[in-house]
Amino acid sequence: MTVLPGNIQALSFRQIEKDYPTLDDPSADSAALSEVADQFEAIFIENLLQQARDSKLSDGLFDTNADDNFVEMFDRELANNSSKSVDIGIAKAIIQQMSQYKPDKT
Repeated sequence: MTVLPGNIQALSFRQIEKDYPTLDDPSADSAALSEVADQFEAIFIENLLQQARDSKLSDGLFDTNADDNFVEMFDRELANNSSKSVDIGIAKAIIQQMSQYKPDKT
């Protein structure tokens, strides 16, 4: 059984087709691919930050469970902003890889 991270929702293909109909404009396809690649990069960075926080060697003096929600929100925002401002190459690699599989509109 595959377990997905909490921030990823499994969607059926029919739901995806309904929400994201086939676009006839190639520039819109490229923009959509770029947006999805950036979102994936943000999820990757968020998971990286979460793993770094989980691997702490000792407990802090003032660490509480109430702080976890705020740290999680901070990590999510930091990941979203980082994926837009810092190029770590994941989004570019996804765009390059997935661009090969665009259907011809001819």
